Amino acid sequence: MKTCVGFALMCMASTAAASEMDDRYGYSYFTLGLENVVYEETGVASSSVNLLNPVINSGGLYRINEDFDFSIDALATFSPVNGEEEWRWNGQVIQNNEAEYLKTATNILLHYKLDNRWRLVAGPSLMYQTFTRFSVKNYTEQGNQFFKGTWEETNTSIFADIGVAYDDGTLFAGDKWHVSGKALIGFPLYSKTSSTQFSDVDFDSHSIRTSLEGTISYEVLEGLHLGWFALIGFEKRLESDSHIVSTSYCKTMTDGICQEQVTESYKATLPESEMLTWSTGLQALWKF
Repeated sequence: MKTCVGFALMCMASTAAASEMDDRYGYSYFTLGLENVVYEETGVASSSVNLLNPVINSGGLYRINEDFDFSIDALATFSPVNGEEEWRWNGQVIQNNEAEYLKTATNILLHYKLDNRWRLVAGPSLMYQTFTRFSVKNYTEQGNQFFKGTWEETNTSIFADIGVAYDDGTLFAGDKWHVSGKALIGFPLYSKTSSTQFSDVDFDSHSIRTSLEGTISYEVLEGLHLGWFALIGFEKRLESDSHIVSTSYCKTMTDGICQEQVTESYKATLPESEMLTWSTGLQALWKF
């Protein structure tokens, strides 16, 4: 009889401990920081621009069972800071213009736990990007005569991300520190790009990307951590499909002022591009 009672008490204690562990597992977070973007296009003419924007990121890690977790986060840049984009043709500067870049992204990952810290992760990522150019200054006859005023490119993409992550899944570790990180590679599932210059055309353009990120934080109150976040990412866009478009352009330009304008048909594509992203900021993590 005593043995049965003892066994029952052990089962109850084990169940209570498991329940307490579930209650303390997972967390939410919020990040406020800066994102630096170096963007380059390579085509008939090449361009480059360096942009710096504030960024916010929020999300969380959630327990499914002993083998699986999932995470979701939402990122957005805001209040963009203008950068000067420089265009070159045969090594000569032919044009400058101002540029702005904004993006929003939602990332969902399923975590398969290899052990208490290491995980294999995979899931979809949805991203919307806007690239705006304005204040064109032409320096030579080869300057961009097709684009004037303000023009905007918008891109909607869906990626399949896979990779590896490191996270113990809790903010209640004995040493009060929490360290996490992940390395991902993203493969294109869908991508459409439109331009205000060619309002009736959507370009199919596909990219491959990779990223490495990490967070370190320390407990300031039970269930509340403050820390630092950093991410570096790289995206390579391939040249898009081509479309025949009808566009008006400046045939004769003097000192950046159009003297003669004509309308003709041309083959238009999105050129290859590369984007290097570095972001860092302060992060708050909590589980109450």
